Parts: sequence; C-alpha cells; structure tokens
Amino acid sequence: MEHGADFDRIGRFIDGFHRFASPGALRELQAEGPLPAGLADRGAALAERFDAVLADWTEDARRARGDSVSDERIAALLNDTRHFAAELAYARTQGS
Repeated sequence: MEHGADFDRIGRFIDGFHRFASPGALRELQAEGPLPAGLADRGAALAERFDAVLADWTEDARRARGDSVSDERIAALLNDTRHFAAELAYARTQGS
C-alpha cells in the first residue's frame, strides 16, 4: 500500500515480537534480580526499538505517507529479540 497502513504486516510484526518477548517484561528485567551484566539493559533497548517501530508506523499513518519501516529493520529486530530470549533463558538456568 502506498499511502495506508498495512495492518496485516503490522500485526505479523507484533505477533512475531511477542513470540519471543513481551515489551513490558523486557522493561522490567532490572527489577527481576541478578542477571549477567548488561542483559537487562539490552532487554530494555529491544523494547525501545519495538516502540520506535510502532511509533514510525503511527507517524506514517498520521502523515498519510508510505510505510517507512523496512523489512530489514523488522527482520533485524526480530532476530535480535530471538537471540536475546535464548540468552535470557540460558541465564535464568544458571542462577545469575
């Protein structure tokens, strides 16, 4: 679609992200307890990247412009989130 939101694409992105992690849970990792250095910060950064994609789509719709979020950006975020979720799961089995 040239000047409209592709709600199917947006929905697939949100669903794909949530398969690996909840943005809210990523933001709350700091309070969870001991995690390897930087892991909670990386989780929060992933949540911020998720929010930024949604904000860009919202702005696209507001300005009635084409989709400014590239497939590469979505793929990179989903891939990073998948790897992060695996690393977090492993860290939780290690107790720290």
